[in-house]
Amino acid sequence: MTRKEAILKAAIHLFAERGFSATPTSAVAKRAGVAEGLIFHHYKNKEGIFLHIMEEMIDTYIDRIEDITKKAKTGLEAIENTISFHFRFSEERSREFLVIIRDFPFSLMEPGMPAREIIASRSARTLDIMSKCIERGQRDGSIRELSPEKTASILRGMLNGISRLQMLGPLPMPELASDVLNFCRHGLAR
Repeated sequence: MTRKEAILKAAIHLFAERGFSATPTSAVAKRAGVAEGLIFHHYKNKEGIFLHIMEEMIDTYIDRIEDITKKAKTGLEAIENTISFHFRFSEERSREFLVIIRDFPFSLMEPGMPAREIIASRSARTLDIMSKCIERGQRDGSIRELSPEKTASILRGMLNGISRLQMLGPLPMPELASDVLNFCRHGLAR
């Protein structure tokens, strides 16, 4: 593992455990076994680490959704596979999800900030993938007629909201993934 990777691993662990705001770069450096100056060399500041974590996670998520949807036989299967993947991925990457959901510093969303462009472009890309799956399903007869763009936005919002509930909610909801899948299947299928 490189020192840059060690910094990321330490940051993810500490941000998830303590919270982004409560974790100084000195603690990240100590846990990673590097000099604090190396953090600033690689990431400029603590927000840079956060942005890197967020961007890498979102890009991995989108890349994997693109692969999953290409392999599906129908548009409905592509949406179902995307939903199932979403829950697996949020569980596999639960620390990163927790940090992003719980600790996102909204100052990063001010005009001109890099996070704003990252989130806007990646959200548009995700919605485009889902819209195309819905259009595909309408062409192949597996999805009923409805607005692909609006439906993709509803699905994305639902998945994001449920992920928040699972990460931050007081009660675990282990069966929710299959319930969401069944709900969406029923709502979309022709």
